[in-house]
Amino acid sequence: MRREDNEKLTLTGPGTPMGEMLRQYWVPIAHASALERDGAPLRITLFSQNFVAFRATDGRVGLIDEACPHRGVSMALARNEENGLRCIFHGWKRDVTGSVVDAPCEPAEHRAQFCKNIRVNRYPVRECAGAVWAYLGMGEPPLFPDFEFTRLPPNQLIMRRAEVPYNWLQGVEAHIDSSHVPFLHRGFVVQQQSGLDPAIREGLAKMLENTAPRFETDDTPYGLREGALRDLDNGQIYVRIREMVLPFYTFIPGAIKGACHGRIIIPIDDRTSAEWYILYDPWGPLAADEIHSMFMNSADDPNNFSANLGGRGDLWGQDRQAMKEGHYSGLTKNIPFEDFIVQASMGPLIDRDNEQLGKADIILITVRRKLLEAVKRFERGEGVSWRGDFNYDHIRSRAVCIDPTTTNWRDVSWNLT
Repeated sequence: MRREDNEKLTLTGPGTPMGEMLRQYWVPIAHASALERDGAPLRITLFSQNFVAFRATDGRVGLIDEACPHRGVSMALARNEENGLRCIFHGWKRDVTGSVVDAPCEPAEHRAQFCKNIRVNRYPVRECAGAVWAYLGMGEPPLFPDFEFTRLPPNQLIMRRAEVPYNWLQGVEAHIDSSHVPFLHRGFVVQQQSGLDPAIREGLAKMLENTAPRFETDDTPYGLREGALRDLDNGQIYVRIREMVLPFYTFIPGAIKGACHGRIIIPIDDRTSAEWYILYDPWGPLAADEIHSMFMNSADDPNNFSANLGGRGDLWGQDRQAMKEGHYSGLTKNIPFEDFIVQASMGPLIDRDNEQLGKADIILITVRRKLLEAVKRFERGEGVSWRGDFNYDHIRSRAVCIDPTTTNWRDVSWNLT
């Protein structure tokens, strides 16, 4: 990849082409539990821009620029009271819409008009699926992405956030790379079986049977559908059908009937990302072993479950003795941490012109090209890709065994039974 193309894909700060394009979508900004009524405001950085979120007295959530519009004092220091944030410097108060509603250091007779004249940025927010979402772009926001998990009750859904030390594109690529699974994650099949949900273990075992899948893809209005096909010894094909809702989302293939998995990767800055892990069951309450499989040995903080990830200094706690005893990676806490660690090991912002890719990387190449085409169209003023009025609640990834003499994987990709 040319250096200029890599930068166009990875740099997301204010004024960058990708940063401006990504602001045109709804994004999760914080776990809902991180905001307390009249509690401490929460500092949030997204796309290298600083914000403050808060929950007002009446329970509504607001998102505003961190800098007070008066003199730039951090509103993370503000008093949260009476349905607004009041700056501790001069007492300017802002409500959940971002409007300045009081400036007590101004003369009383013109205070109301003065407040109306203050220019502020406004960021629509929505609380859904245990998270707070925001639209940071210009103009009217698009339709909210009402995936099926956004409509489920709390006992059928878990949505947790992790802060990870690498660029957002590295996170996206980790979750669309099907060929790494039988290597990086094989320790949780071969040695740590007791920690895994049976459906996850069964899928991993099938991937171990054939470590070199072939890939087929179809364009969709929302991005891409991929089939990773593995020929099995019994003549069947094990196919993992992945849905990618570009630019942020990927849905991880799972058993036809069972828990579903999704990921959302949002840039915090160019060297840090927020990875949202979604676990949901459309048919009923999540089982304890499904939750344990995903989050075992992680930090007990839904707003950053990777707080105990470790770092480069001790190689993220890699256990060489466990490797000698059969654990492939030696990263024994959980499967998400294995993904986080290998991406972090590359460095926070990698130079892709040194890569040497093969057929196993075709999906990465495809997605990079699509993202690059989309951001160039956006630069030319030709609109925002993947922002249509399609039906989000029909998007689900599945993994199935098929008889190749009678069935094409595309015929089962929408099977929601």
